[in-house]
Amino acid sequence: MVEPVDARITASYMKERLTNTTEPSAAVGQGPKAIASRLPTDLIGVAGFTVLAAALLLVVELTMPVARVAIGFPLLFLAPGYVTVSVLFPRDEPPARTERVPLIGQTLTVTGTERAALSFGLSFALLPLLGLLIAATPLVYTVTGVVGTVSGFVLVGTALAAVRRARVPRSDRYRFSLGRIIDALYTAVFGTSSPVHTAVNVVLVVSMLVALSSVGYALVAPQDGEQYTDMKLLTEDDSGELVTADYQTTTEPGESVPMTISVENQENAEREYTVVVQEQWVEEGSGNVFNRTEHERYSYELGDGDRELTNGTVTPDAESGTVRIAALLYEGEVPESPTMANADQSTYLWTTIEEASGDEDTDG
Repeated sequence: MVEPVDARITASYMKERLTNTTEPSAAVGQGPKAIASRLPTDLIGVAGFTVLAAALLLVVELTMPVARVAIGFPLLFLAPGYVTVSVLFPRDEPPARTERVPLIGQTLTVTGTERAALSFGLSFALLPLLGLLIAATPLVYTVTGVVGTVSGFVLVGTALAAVRRARVPRSDRYRFSLGRIIDALYTAVFGTSSPVHTAVNVVLVVSMLVALSSVGYALVAPQDGEQYTDMKLLTEDDSGELVTADYQTTTEPGESVPMTISVENQENAEREYTVVVQEQWVEEGSGNVFNRTEHERYSYELGDGDRELTNGTVTPDAESGTVRIAALLYEGEVPESPTMANADQSTYLWTTIEEASGDEDTDG
């Protein structure tokens, strides 16, 4: 005869069942390691590094070349590709059945080595596209424009990758493991049966790192030749355009000489300038200045890429002869005695002061 079910559910049986079901659940997901395993630590690390790198390159303005390369290299050649790979492959392995939307579903298994290789390759492919984006917008192709655009792309990609990964069941999500990636890379480079093949792999890796470092430094630290300040003396031609020609070469005593001073800042940073306008008497033959008079002094505070045009006139003190009207540019403080020798830049024009010739009246 079969014993009734109720007779088998004793007090000790219920206590045992309750103990077995509550104890494991209390132990799951309570420690820091369990919480960290649920978070996309790789994506959080990429986002944090991007924000820190942008702050160091744009706000702090690091000047040490080694530090700029160490920060700029992964920002340009690793982070954009890594977040793109993370968006495309949120799973550790593709699902057993085809997803509802196969266009954005993962259908391939990507190993750690392949993720690292794709991160570099996609970064190289994305940088020209981001450069075209900069060219198509009001942004200027400077350190600020490049770092800002790349950082924005990485942060947006990180958010998309986090959303994609969160929609995958926890057991199927990709989990970043630095040790696993290092082991895979080590095996790919050194895990050969021939010492010659290993040496070739090492040379290729070193060559690639040197080349990438050079390009990364060029992008995050433009060379001095690309930084300059430009000053010109301009005049209007017959059509009203400003040109560096057709200056007024003769003037009457007491008459003003019109000119426009152009100062352009391409120093990749804000600069303060002062332009001193002088009338100079130059000794014929030797070219030495034996007398000078200051007429005007203009001050500018220009941001990177800014240009200032100042319309002015100079009325020579000389009543006759030829004088030189010089514009002396200084960045920062102006010396007590400004000269063309101590100016950061200088330009000039010549004008001759003479009475206007007229027809004499004659008796008929």
